[in-house]
Amino acid sequence: MILKNIKTTYNFFLLSIIIFCFPQPRTVLASTEPIINVLILKDKEIRIRSDRSIPLTIKGQRFTNKKIKGLTLKKQNNGNTLNFDKNKQKIYYLKNEEKLVLKSSDRRGIWVGQKRYAGKLNLFIRENDILVVNVLGIEKYLGSVVGSEMPAKWPLEALKAQAIASRTYALKQKGNSLYDIDSTNKNQVYIGLEAGTHRTKRAVNSTRSLVLTYKNKLINSLFHSSSAGMTENSQDVWKNKYPYLSSVKDFDKNNPKLRWNKKFSKSQLQNLFPNIGGINKIEILNVTSTGRVKNVRIHGEFGTDQISGVDIRKKMNLKSTLVRFKFIEDNENKSSDESLKLFSTNSSENEPLTHIVRVGDTLILIADQYDVSVEAIVALNNIKNSSLINIGQRLLVPRNNLNSSSSDKILVVSGYGSGHGVGMSQWGAKYMANKGLKANAILKHFYKGVEIKPFKKYFL
Repeated sequence: MILKNIKTTYNFFLLSIIIFCFPQPRTVLASTEPIINVLILKDKEIRIRSDRSIPLTIKGQRFTNKKIKGLTLKKQNNGNTLNFDKNKQKIYYLKNEEKLVLKSSDRRGIWVGQKRYAGKLNLFIRENDILVVNVLGIEKYLGSVVGSEMPAKWPLEALKAQAIASRTYALKQKGNSLYDIDSTNKNQVYIGLEAGTHRTKRAVNSTRSLVLTYKNKLINSLFHSSSAGMTENSQDVWKNKYPYLSSVKDFDKNNPKLRWNKKFSKSQLQNLFPNIGGINKIEILNVTSTGRVKNVRIHGEFGTDQISGVDIRKKMNLKSTLVRFKFIEDNENKSSDESLKLFSTNSSENEPLTHIVRVGDTLILIADQYDVSVEAIVALNNIKNSSLINIGQRLLVPRNNLNSSSSDKILVVSGYGSGHGVGMSQWGAKYMANKGLKANAILKHFYKGVEIKPFKKYFL
């Protein structure tokens, strides 16, 4: 018995030495995935239901984990009414400021209208609207965002670049009261589970947690569809200047929707600008270094107004601010094609002139008078061999785009590109990925001086 105890003690002693000399590996706990709150619907009536037989669970001031198949919530003159699918005759009257929470164990998600969403839903009843907010992990959210923002068939490296940019953008928005981010192009597009594919999820998983930082802070990783040759400086679109959002060359010339035009009748212009009685004349007051309209003066029947390029784009629902204006006769179908050609470089003193200057390695077109054509700007931005142009060379451009005016004519807005033009160009990212560039190289081209790191809370 004594011998046995000595042997046991000895074995325990040896085991202690082994543990001390060779410590066991610690269990690495996965970092908690950030949660994102996404506004997916804002309306006066909402319809939510489960997918097939698995019920939803609703929780609120008067419901404690009640099982339901679906619900309809309406905002009416006499208050807010709620009824469930199983008993549509029973109506619940809810107060403003009430909150409901919906959950499901179904991997197929929850139907909100015609779209399905993963995670849980927060319903906020406000004085004017009902808000539906999708609450889910950032990585699950991104699987849909990448497919909503970029075609899933595009090169994988472009999808990866989009995933990192979108992750950074979403995390930068965190901290609001009811929701962090909108699901429309006000922020970034998110249409639920339908947009997620194997390729978009692969792009997200292979870049998991990676974000863009500048001086150890998340950047405002703006992106757009197409800039038409040159991206824009942030300060030329908005007030804030970000050093990482500087103008760089874009590679979006293969974009099938690069060039566009939009027509407005006299009555449409009167409806859009009722305070001045429509538009009879437009003056471009100044442009950015890439040719985008900064400010215009519009003349109507009852007076004039000055408006920024950003605001007129929003007002007229234009694809970009890289535009020029021209009034044409109603039966003139040529639009402004002929006036948007790059004219001869043999100029005379009395003609409107422009100058080409070099900023770093970039050729920039600067207009002395802001009637330079959009096509001229795009052509110069896409020049590969700078030796073809002497710096300071003068170009003759058409005069008739300046002070475009008319009484009963149609206004044609001719433009290039799509979006605000700041940050990453999605069509440019596609081109670069097709040429073999990796996501990191694509991102560091469009966002100057940034680093790509796993997300840490102190980046916020």
